[in-house]
Amino acid sequence: MNTLLDICKRSLYMNLFIVAIPVISYMIHNGSSAAVALVWYLLLSLCIPWAYLSFRTSTFGNANRRINRIVYVVAWAAIQFGTYKLIFLGMNLDWLWSLPAIGRDIIFLGGMYGQVTVMLVIAYLISQILGGQNE
Repeated sequence: MNTLLDICKRSLYMNLFIVAIPVISYMIHNGSSAAVALVWYLLLSLCIPWAYLSFRTSTFGNANRRINRIVYVVAWAAIQFGTYKLIFLGMNLDWLWSLPAIGRDIIFLGGMYGQVTVMLVIAYLISQILGGQNE
């Protein structure tokens, strides 16, 4: 369990950078602000963890286990595809759009943090199944 808490903590730190730029772009653009924020989020949620995992010192838990970057990219693609299928093809979100703007923003921020955390956890588990390295 210590490893999962470590992943959640590091995910929180990464999300300070991953979420800040899309939120700022959403606030300063007009018209296509949601599309701009989505593109920035997709780019940053792939690139920042991938770059972090590139460092040899990027290990998780007391056992100093590593996450394979290729496995992270696969987990990222799977989660993005699953989110697309869930939101755009299978879920009624009328309740979300009836919330005040601050309520929607909090839900979206929580969702972005949750996505990055789930991607890292899935990548960690698969990396360990495939024979992850220890430092």
